Amino acid sequence: MTPTYDRSHYPRALSDACSGFGALKPPNRVSVSEGAQANLKIAQTGSAGSNWDPKETPYMVHPVDALASRQHEAVVFVGPARTGKTAGLLLGWMSHAVVNDPGDMLFIQMSKDKAREFSKTDVGRALRNSPKLKAMRSGRRDDSNTFDEMFRHGMWLRIAWPTVGNVSGSTYRYVAITDIDRMENAENVDGEGPLFDLAKKRTTTFLSRGMCLVESSPGKPLEDPSWKAATPHEAPPTGGICNLYNRSDRHRWYWQCPDCFDHFEAAPGLGLFHLPSEAELLEDVRTVDIPAMAAHYARIICPHCGSVLQPKVKSHLNAGGIWLPDNVRINRDREITGTPMSSTIRGYWLGGVAATYQPWKSLVEQYLYGLRDYALTGSEEKLKTTTNTDQGLPYMSRHLAETKAGQNRPADRAEDGMVRYQAPAETRMLQAAVDVQGGVNSRFVVQIHAVGVHQEQWLVDRFEIKLSKRPGMGQEFAPIDPASYPEDWDVLTEKLLGATWKTPDPNREIKLRMLTVDTGGEDGVTHNAYAWYRRVRKAGQAHRVTLYKGASEPKAPIIRETMVGGRKGTKGDVPLLVCNPNLLSDMVSTGLKRGTPGPGYYHFPKAKHPTLNPDGWLPQAFYDELDAEVRAKNGTWQQVRKRNESFDLCRMMMAGLLRLQVDKVKDWNVVPAWLAPLDKNSEIVAREDRQAAQANVVIAEAPQDVRVVQPRPRRPRRHAYAQL
Repeated sequence: MTPTYDRSHYPRALSDACSGFGALKPPNRVSVSEGAQANLKIAQTGSAGSNWDPKETPYMVHPVDALASRQHEAVVFVGPARTGKTAGLLLGWMSHAVVNDPGDMLFIQMSKDKAREFSKTDVGRALRNSPKLKAMRSGRRDDSNTFDEMFRHGMWLRIAWPTVGNVSGSTYRYVAITDIDRMENAENVDGEGPLFDLAKKRTTTFLSRGMCLVESSPGKPLEDPSWKAATPHEAPPTGGICNLYNRSDRHRWYWQCPDCFDHFEAAPGLGLFHLPSEAELLEDVRTVDIPAMAAHYARIICPHCGSVLQPKVKSHLNAGGIWLPDNVRINRDREITGTPMSSTIRGYWLGGVAATYQPWKSLVEQYLYGLRDYALTGSEEKLKTTTNTDQGLPYMSRHLAETKAGQNRPADRAEDGMVRYQAPAETRMLQAAVDVQGGVNSRFVVQIHAVGVHQEQWLVDRFEIKLSKRPGMGQEFAPIDPASYPEDWDVLTEKLLGATWKTPDPNREIKLRMLTVDTGGEDGVTHNAYAWYRRVRKAGQAHRVTLYKGASEPKAPIIRETMVGGRKGTKGDVPLLVCNPNLLSDMVSTGLKRGTPGPGYYHFPKAKHPTLNPDGWLPQAFYDELDAEVRAKNGTWQQVRKRNESFDLCRMMMAGLLRLQVDKVKDWNVVPAWLAPLDKNSEIVAREDRQAAQANVVIAEAPQDVRVVQPRPRRPRRHAYAQL
């Protein structure tokens, strides 16, 4: 009798045996957007669903296709909500990879709960409702769970959150980070470094075939009210996604006007709507009909021809839109000129005005409701949310925005004709301040001002002292190190206390009356500063020097002199000026804001520029440092930029003037000799006398007899026992 066999399981067994061969197939020659369109079906609960359509969000095609670029290692996308970025960049990329170009993929969400939600909703629905994706699933129970999905050809999809364990020690071909600006530890994951750099490292094994994606709406606050973009597409220095975008080639989305055919940027924010000023809106927003007002302003105005474009043309504008990198221009015939920025990161920033699923009326309406909340309660939360997630912009607090609105920036009123090294005719005294900078680039930063009537000031010089008088490599001097070498401080004596500066009279020069020196910094700076002051005092120059220290208490007096430098339990011998930096900053800020010359006004020269001012001597960084601090609501000053030397030196010189009691001068016709006009000033030195004094330099100190001090004999110790 011929045995019979059950062959019903053969097809399944053959399918399982052959499923792994899919990993050996070469990738299909289609773009990522084409793969997403063919394989991704989006279906929400209660709807039939349809395939992802790039025509709905034309601005997503270019960023999605960039995910397969062999010339870039990462893609950064900055954009508001309701742009379709989740469907295109995350689900579309996943669908293309599963079907056309498999490789292990990692999605990083904000938290474990968000990872679970993303897995159950977006990813789960895409895998269940997309036939080709569903067919590629492994089918084995152990290969599918909340945070993992294994496919037949061996591709592994993992959904995780930002921890060292999740972004270290594993290799992935594709990594996607979503909403990075909402991750609390994105800047430093458990002490191991920035999340983006850790994630990008996971793909380096695949060389040019690996790719890292970061997408988010802006979430970090803009804390620098004086920031100005250096290039048309530069993002504000907020950190987070904006900093990553600045590392890229910086693409922006441009529309072509249907009337004049010129192109303009669909910029983040509400600039294209030409709303009334915020001050006017705050007055009206409590009584106005917000929906009606939003409907009235739900149109944009072409910045070239002034045409009013209604919401119905939005889809037409997007259909003809184009991404342009920084430093590139396009004309009416769509001819592109300019040299784009080069970077290994492809970057995109889309404004909320272009978002397909964000009506213009809603965009304006949410902003007006946010202003109403602020006008009624003082809360900025609604304004912040709509600015970040609807408009696609970083948010700056109203306090800082108001500071910016009323600010008269010194750079905008910089003057021509200010000669370096020369005090103007209005000078009554010359003062300087020194900021001590440590670290690898140790240096003294020096700023010199001429002071006139009512403390009006002119910048005379700004420079850095980087070399000591110690021998260094070859014929050069060694780098200066104020914390380690006490003798390096003597450079200040030579270059400042022993120097003079020009006046309008070529035969007369002026000396410093006050030198204010910082005593804070690295270990050793304070001790060496005190020792230098003692040497200056021995040379008879102590009346020209003030040692400065900022007080830590907000309510400290504006200046207070104390004696320091003594041993424990003994009175010090070095006067130290302990100052309230917040009160000094208020005084400096008042002078910087003043628009016309007069009491407290600061005169600064125009910054050097390769074309506009090639002969200038002051770098643009000087003005950037002047804007490095802002006044917070609580009255304290906060540093918003890394370098603040210009502002800090102005603050120190203000302390020096207060110590000299220049602020208490009532009649400027009755003043001390050192505060008199140049023709009567006691600090004036004839040029010939200065040259003769410099010629009599000391070649070597005369040897002195060393006086040996004999120690006092110790007193015999008494014993309780008799000495027999």
